[in-house]
Amino acid sequence: MPRASHAAGLEKRDLNDRFDILKRNETRGWRRMATLKQLEALHWIAVLGSYEKAAERLNTTQSAVSKRIQELEADLGTALFDRSKRRVRLTVKGEAILPLTDELLDLHARLVAIGSSQAAPIRQLRFGVTELTALTWLPAFVAEIRATYPAIVLEPEVEMSTDLFQRLRDGTLDFIVVPDSIWQPGFTSVPLASVQNVWMCSPALMHDRGIVPLAEIGRFNILTQGTRSGSGLFFAKWLEGCGVRFPRLVTSNSMIALVGLTIAEIGISYLPLHCCGGLIEQGKLRVIETDPPLPPVTYAAMFRSDESANVVNTISSISRATCDFSHPIRWA
Repeated sequence: MPRASHAAGLEKRDLNDRFDILKRNETRGWRRMATLKQLEALHWIAVLGSYEKAAERLNTTQSAVSKRIQELEADLGTALFDRSKRRVRLTVKGEAILPLTDELLDLHARLVAIGSSQAAPIRQLRFGVTELTALTWLPAFVAEIRATYPAIVLEPEVEMSTDLFQRLRDGTLDFIVVPDSIWQPGFTSVPLASVQNVWMCSPALMHDRGIVPLAEIGRFNILTQGTRSGSGLFFAKWLEGCGVRFPRLVTSNSMIALVGLTIAEIGISYLPLHCCGGLIEQGKLRVIETDPPLPPVTYAAMFRSDESANVVNTISSISRATCDFSHPIRWA
């Protein structure tokens, strides 16, 4: 037997043994074994804080989730949630059982992955990206996911970075692709690629050539995506570190709108260099070299820290393989 196959077989047997021990010993007193659906219901109610959100996450009805918990409580012979409170809260025993539940779910996911020798099983994927990803490599990512999981239900959303992060926190999105400037503890961030932004304007707006001091462009309107944008937050912090404050800001939540305003000579904006290369070649935009130049922005795939490691690895692998911010979608 090849060494890799032998190692995988040993790990699978070890996981099976641990799974069986957890069932027999850690959960002693159960009249019958809890189902995975019941354990998933317990996990997501605890994570998301409501039966309604758990039902949405599990793609089922609230009554079905409620029934699973009732059956699980009957099997365990104890209440898992304190129903005397308005908000969903675990009981003391519920708090003790939850970590075992999470371990059982993780073991099951690993067993499936090893047994199939394929990527983690994913039936539904709700994810969010910012405008730049939507305009560049989103189609390639969707095509690759569809090829890997032909029956998967995909629900991509395009929003501002901070809005996407809040939805990831709430559990209504499985993962997001955003600038890593919004990362916080409790989330897993997997770097994908860096995007080089530069200051751009209409060739008719500014005739200065050569390297321009950063503060000098402040005599024009500065077009920015603002603090709801991951790149907006990144550059706002960077400008503050440079000691530069622009008095004439025009803020929009749309990168396409900023491109249009820049072409229309309304002001100067920071835009992704390679993505806007075609407009530069056509003479509609011109790069302004500044001192100091804009730093690159790193984009990352972000997950909740309680997401399965197999799912994180699978999505991250496909994201890295398809991630390319340099080629915008061709409309015609």
